[in-house]
Amino acid sequence: MTDRCIHVVDDDPGVREALALMFSTADIDTRAYESAEVFLASRFANEPVCMVLDFRMPGMSGLELLRRLRVAGSQAAVIMLTGHADVPTAVAAMKLGAFHFVEKPLDGETLMTAVEEALASKAQTQDEGAETRAFRTRLGTLSPREREVYDLLVEGMPTKVIAGKLNLSTRTAEHHRAAVMHKLEAKSISHLMRLALQHN
Repeated sequence: MTDRCIHVVDDDPGVREALALMFSTADIDTRAYESAEVFLASRFANEPVCMVLDFRMPGMSGLELLRRLRVAGSQAAVIMLTGHADVPTAVAAMKLGAFHFVEKPLDGETLMTAVEEALASKAQTQDEGAETRAFRTRLGTLSPREREVYDLLVEGMPTKVIAGKLNLSTRTAEHHRAAVMHKLEAKSISHLMRLALQHN
């Protein structure tokens, strides 16, 4: 399984086969499910994935599946398919965080564009998540005193003020400041602030 993988949930076997063939031409792996229930029973149900999801299916609807995924905390990039497009349906899907909404009969180019955008969005989210975890790991290496200095630095306080607040000499405060910058791989105070805002 590659990172370029799409999960198709559609009760029509012809649609599943056609989409798998189309996606294979773009080097996208496809996992297909004939119902929402089958997908939920799979080992991928709890993973952040990219999905093409039919709105109307026997049993659980695509919209209900999307709702369950969101309640479970899934960040899946979901493209909804429907042959019965209407404004309330689109609004309901978008409120649940649907990435895109594509009408049937499907236009291959439109769907492929939406899938590529969803895959790119998923990759970006994973990258950002990895960066956040790495930053928090580095943050955990700070000593209690360095953490105090860090908290004041991201508030925009200069070293002399930090020294006064923590009852430190300016030289000692500068030493802690340098340690914070080194451990958190920050190139400047403004860079440190951006890291703090993005990942903490």
